[in-house]
Amino acid sequence: MFKLIRRLICLVIIAAIVFISLALLSGGEKFRWFGEKSEDAGKVIKEKSEEIGEKADKVREGREKAEEVVEKLKDKFE
Repeated sequence: MFKLIRRLICLVIIAAIVFISLALLSGGEKFRWFGEKSEDAGKVIKEKSEEIGEKADKVREGREKAEEVVEKLKDKFE
């Protein structure tokens, strides 16, 4: 039982790491692409992939804002 719980927790952690890395690198494009390619799976996957894509776009925007702040601070202290 504990092995199952540990494996599920590890799977969730790995999925979160993959989501964050894809979101930082490409925004929501990859997630929307998955929703477009899964026409047979139905409307739910398309909706969820669009929702995940929007969240990934927000993560990417946050990264870009952080990069701007770091550049400003770097210029200020040089």
